[in-house]
Amino acid sequence: MKTHVQHDPADRASDAPTRIQIETPEDYALALGRIKALNKSQRSQSEEAELEALNQAVRGWDRRHVAG
Repeated sequence: MKTHVQHDPADRASDAPTRIQIETPEDYALALGRIKALNKSQRSQSEEAELEALNQAVRGWDRRHVAG
């Protein structure tokens, strides 16, 4: 699973958006497991950003791979 953090020189690195791209079924399974783990605990600000990026990545995978 590829994770891309884009840094704008004008912004602090911690404010940069996290982008996750799911490339394989194994990545998809890992992402679902991580989402489940994050949902079971209290989250920091960075974990909230990770959770949002994971949810977006899973939705993108579903749109591309789920027959409709």
